[in-house]
Amino acid sequence: MYRQLFLSSVLVSSLALTACGGDSSSSNGNGETLPETRELTLNFKAIAGQMDANCDNMITGLGPDGTDSVGLRDLRFYVSNIRLYDDAGAELDVEFDSNEFQYNSDQGFVALIDFTSNDSGSCDANEGEGTARTNLMITGDVEDSRIADIAFDVGLSQAVMKDVIATNTAEDAPSPLNEMYWSWASGYRHFVFNFEVMDAMGTYGGGALHIGSRGCGGDGQLALENKEECDFINTPSVMLQGFDPDMNTITVDLAAALNDLAFAIPQQESEQTTPGVNCHSSPMQTDCASIFVNFGVDMESGVADANGNTVFGME
Repeated sequence: MYRQLFLSSVLVSSLALTACGGDSSSSNGNGETLPETRELTLNFKAIAGQMDANCDNMITGLGPDGTDSVGLRDLRFYVSNIRLYDDAGAELDVEFDSNEFQYNSDQGFVALIDFTSNDSGSCDANEGEGTARTNLMITGDVEDSRIADIAFDVGLSQAVMKDVIATNTAEDAPSPLNEMYWSWASGYRHFVFNFEVMDAMGTYGGGALHIGSRGCGGDGQLALENKEECDFINTPSVMLQGFDPDMNTITVDLAAALNDLAFAIPQQESEQTTPGVNCHSSPMQTDCASIFVNFGVDMESGVADANGNTVFGME
C-alpha cells in the first residue's frame, strides 16, 4: 500500500513538471517560452590614467608640459542604447530598472551616471551646478547567458529628447531628465565635466567640457519640435569587447578626455592667457577640436565612431 502511494506521488509530480515545461522558464501568455534572466549591474569608475579620479584627488601631469593640474567639480553623463552580446555575437534581451537615475519610456531607456557630490574637496566649490547625490551603476535584468561584449551611447537618444521636451517643462521633467539640458528649449548636454585648473605657477582657472547636441531647433521653438534629429547629434559611442559585468568596471579616463589641450584660454583684450579649458560643443572653441577627437566624434558631422573613443574603457 505504501509503495502504491509513493508511485502515485511520483506520477503526480511528473505530470506537474510536464505541465510547467520541466524547467524554470516563464511564458508570455501567448504560449512562447521566455528565456531565463538574471540580475545585471553595470559599474562605472572615473580614472585619470592609472589613478582614481574623485573630488579629493587633484589630477596632475596634464597640459603640453605636464605641469597643469585639475580638480573635479562636476562629472555627469547619460548612458543609452545599451546592447549586450554573447560569445556568438548575438544580442541578449535586457530590461533595465526604473528609478531616480534610470528612465524607461516607449522612446527608449536612459540612465544618468553622476560621480561627484557637492560636499567634498574640489566639488565643494562647484558654483551650485553639481548635485548632492551620486550614482555609479546601472541595474536591470538580462537574459541568462554569458556576456562577452557591451556597446552603448554616451548621451540620451534623439527620440527621448524630443518626447521629454515636448511633453514636459523643465520643472516637471522626470528624473534624471530634469537636469543636464543646455536650456529647456534648446536640448540636452550628454556629458558634463566642470573642473578647476591650476598651472605650474599656482594660478587658478576654470574648465568646462560639455558635449551636447547642436542645431536642435529654431528661435522660439522647442528642441526637435519640427525635426526628428538635431543637426549635430554628438553622442559618443562605446564598444567594449571581452566585457564581463561580474568582473569588469566601465571606466571614463579624464586624462584621455583632456589629452592634447593647451590649458590656456586667450583673453580678448590682451595677448595674455589664463589657465583653463573651454568647450561647449562649438567648432568656434579651440579646445573642442581635440576633445571631440578624444571622444571619437566628428565635429563636422556630429557622427560618433566607437573605435576612435579613447576616453571610455574597462578594468
